[in-house]
Amino acid sequence: MSSEAAALADLRATVKWLVGSAGATAVVLVGGLQLTRLPNPARTAGIVAAVAAAVAIGLALTLLTAAARVLAVPRMTATDLSDREINAGALDPDAPARINDDVVRWVRGHGVHLLAGERTITELCSLRATAQKTARDLRHRQDNRRVDQGEPENMARVNQELADIDAALTRLEDAVHYQRCDLRFRRMVSLFPWAGALFVAAVVTFALASAP
Repeated sequence: MSSEAAALADLRATVKWLVGSAGATAVVLVGGLQLTRLPNPARTAGIVAAVAAAVAIGLALTLLTAAARVLAVPRMTATDLSDREINAGALDPDAPARINDDVVRWVRGHGVHLLAGERTITELCSLRATAQKTARDLRHRQDNRRVDQGEPENMARVNQELADIDAALTRLEDAVHYQRCDLRFRRMVSLFPWAGALFVAAVVTFALASAP
């Protein structure tokens, strides 16, 4: 497992824990409402208690939704990334123009680590296509018993090259998926300070307003 895949697994485990916690909190709040004798809704205390309960439950459900959105980030394939690179007009790595696709720009910014020596995503995908064609041609020659001396070694070399390229593409996909999930996770976490304070205030307000 690559370091990117391991980081992604850790992130998803954290988010799943948050989903479980938010869901449990919402269940406890709803259950508590059923067991609590609320003040007369026509009175101010009743209105305050109802609003506070709604705010607390709403915040718990908001956290649940935000965490679920992190888990729902779709995984982009190398072909998807290549298409985005082409659509962004970013096939020339020497072009001075700013890349207008955030994902492609991020990949190119980490190209030394993610592109296996190539300069663009499309070049890496093309390298795989070329290696696949070479492997097919060699297998075709073997099937037709037209194997020259040295071709078994060539086949082994091409298969190893394909394995290396596939590993690089998988690492690229893992890294992009992690980056996109992490971006949503950071946005969610940035809401915690004020959302947590508001949640505590809502629970305390509800407790005080519903006290006999």
